[in-house]
Amino acid sequence: MLNKDIFNKSKLKDAEEYFKTVKMSQYQFKIFLDFVKIFRQHIPISDLAAKGIGWQAIREWQQKQHRELIGLEHEDHVERVHAITQILKDYVKKDLFEKLIDSNDEPKVDKVLDKIIEFYDKTYADR
Repeated sequence: MLNKDIFNKSKLKDAEEYFKTVKMSQYQFKIFLDFVKIFRQHIPISDLAAKGIGWQAIREWQQKQHRELIGLEHEDHVERVHAITQILKDYVKKDLFEKLIDSNDEPKVDKVLDKIIEFYDKTYADR
């Protein structure tokens, strides 16, 4: 894990505040918390900021895809992994990159997002 701050703290504050209003099913929340835990094991970011960024990404994905995340329960393994990859790589990544202090840290963020996708593929995609 990195020991230095790599994100602009004032930009993370908004994400922290946003997360405080989130509502989701227990099972979705468990998966979500696992993602946050993996991310925070490698990247120094507050728990609330990580959760807020993740939830904002899910909300944006749902709006652009015109579907609910819960609908993935009825999809196959490939579609689930594809959707999670979209959320992480298209929305979470964009938001995190905008908050970085130094763009040289982008590969570190990418690597952790890849770990989360791999974890999801092995642990949750086949339910």
